[in-house]
Amino acid sequence: MDHFKKAKIVVTCLALFGTGSALANEAGPNALAFMQANQLQQVKQLLEQGKATEPTQEAYKRLIASADSALKQPSLSVMDKGMTPPSGSKHDYLSLSAYWWADADKANGLPWVRRDGQVNPASKNNLSDGVRLATFTARVQDLTLAWYFSGQQRYADKAASLLRAWFIDPTTRMNPNLNYAQGVPGMTSGRHDGVLDGRYFSTRIVDSLLMLRGNAAWSAHDDEAMHQWMQQYLQWLHTSPLAIKESKAKNNHGNWYATQVAGIAWYLNKPDLIKKMVALTESKLETQLKPDGTQPLELARTRSFHYSYFNLQAVSLLATVAKENGQDLWNYHTANGGGVLKSLDFMAQFVSGTKPWPYKSLDQIGVRVVPLLSWADNGTGQNRYQQQIRSAHYLFTDTQTNDGKAGNKETQPKPHKDATRGATIEAQRETWLTSLPLWAE
Repeated sequence: MDHFKKAKIVVTCLALFGTGSALANEAGPNALAFMQANQLQQVKQLLEQGKATEPTQEAYKRLIASADSALKQPSLSVMDKGMTPPSGSKHDYLSLSAYWWADADKANGLPWVRRDGQVNPASKNNLSDGVRLATFTARVQDLTLAWYFSGQQRYADKAASLLRAWFIDPTTRMNPNLNYAQGVPGMTSGRHDGVLDGRYFSTRIVDSLLMLRGNAAWSAHDDEAMHQWMQQYLQWLHTSPLAIKESKAKNNHGNWYATQVAGIAWYLNKPDLIKKMVALTESKLETQLKPDGTQPLELARTRSFHYSYFNLQAVSLLATVAKENGQDLWNYHTANGGGVLKSLDFMAQFVSGTKPWPYKSLDQIGVRVVPLLSWADNGTGQNRYQQQIRSAHYLFTDTQTNDGKAGNKETQPKPHKDATRGATIEAQRETWLTSLPLWAE
């Protein structure tokens, strides 16, 4: 019996007896920050009834496959890295800047030099923690969602085990700081840009913690220990010179700082801090967003499409938690006539991949924009982006259709290649499994 059929049986039973999850529709200490409880419950019901759309079913099957793989993997910890931070403690997180390389003109290669958009493989191996952090947070989210939708406790058990290893166990826990994030050999052991690494603590971990609250795998003691870690990390985000400098960044880094802090503030029940983060981002949007929807600070990058999307992803996530906090960032307008929706309008043109990006860019994955469009429609109560959401494809290899008639070959928009598989799977999940387009509800 496949996972989907098993899940239908499990969910039917859970509909009668309950999941044990604290997830609820009403606002309160268990309301989610970036995902919507009512949408998750609706998707779960559609899966149970066999009425889920094909993209939702595909996203669910991929989620279960990923969670099953995670069950077989060992816990991850900052103690696993090969390098030791300048502090002398492997409990401190350490990562290397992705776009910096050894200087070929220097015998020792130091200091490293910047090549924007070109990822140095040395920043993506097991010697540092960057990839490990991304993998750990993705696995926790996968496992938590797999438990929620399937009702199988083993997924929650594994998610809780991973969380304890990374944040709580004295022998393996990460110290709540990013002092040595995105360092550059020969230049600095840590940079303000490295605060960006911590965004997953907010966007992936916060909702996972809230969903697991009340589950047998996650005790009140675990929750309290996690609460203390987040409190200490938030203090670091408020007081560290690196974090303070990041908060002042004019481009996407500044918005990701605000989004990261807002998510943690939601978890710690600090609504006034969320309001401050929204105000901080609004002040940055005045220079970031042009009336025609373009973002000049992001267009200046060699990966201009990616960073135009990436900045709006931060803003869209912040707008989502802001709405839960009683604020409307979606409809914010700058003094010069720019706005969040105008910039999403601009990016929406390139979702299907049939329209070329008019700026220099090393890559263009149009489907990544789709979840942002869906969140915006849900956040504003409009079907503004229905056409673009419908046009999205979630395939990975080149295909072509032919009806067999001479001279009548129909070529579909080129699907995404294997190199973009992860981004495409994430886009499908965030649009069709962890949320639903407004018109599809």
